[in-house]
This record gives sequence, C-alpha cells and structure tokens, in this order.
Amino acid sequence: MSYNNNYNYWIEELLATLDRKTAEITFAPHALDRKEYYNIDLEKAEETVRMGEVRAEKCSEPGKVCFELYFGKENRTCSVIAIFHKQFIEVKTIWQRKGR
Repeated sequence: MSYNNNYNYWIEELLATLDRKTAEITFAPHALDRKEYYNIDLEKAEETVRMGEVRAEKCSEPGKVCFELYFGKENRTCSVIAIFHKQFIEVKTIWQRKGR
C-alpha cells in the first residue's frame, strides 16, 4: 500500500468499474510476440490479470495497471501490464522472473 492516498484512489475506482474476474481479456500484438520469444504461457498471464495483486508503483493514469502473481510450484513470478477499457482488459506486456 502506498502512502500517497490520492494515487490509490484512482486505482480502486478503476478496478471497481470492471470486474476483472469475469471481464474479457485480449492480448496486444507486442504481448503475443513476447510469448513466442520468452516461452510465456498465456493462461498464466490471464490468471495473473484475474487473481494477481496490483503493483501501484508501476501503474499510471488513466488506465494502466500492473499485476503480479507468484506461482509457487514453478518458483516463478508473472508480471502483466494491462490497460482497462470500458468493456475489456487489454494485456500490453508480459514478463516472468525466477522467485518472488
């Protein structure tokens, strides 16, 4: 949680406008290119958007949000940059790293 409360309010308002657990998720061409190059599983990226925690330091207005989710069995953390639209969520960038 950030100490800058105004920053957190806009993220909370954005997350309230669209239910990320049921919203349609699309992938930008850049994300699909990274999938091929880095051997990233799109199902894990989708799960990260739906279940991951928000990383406030990598978010920016009006609708760019970063989600991270740790997959313990594989010892990998998946990070996703997504843009919130009115009807869907667009994944722009995906990357993975070892550990938490």
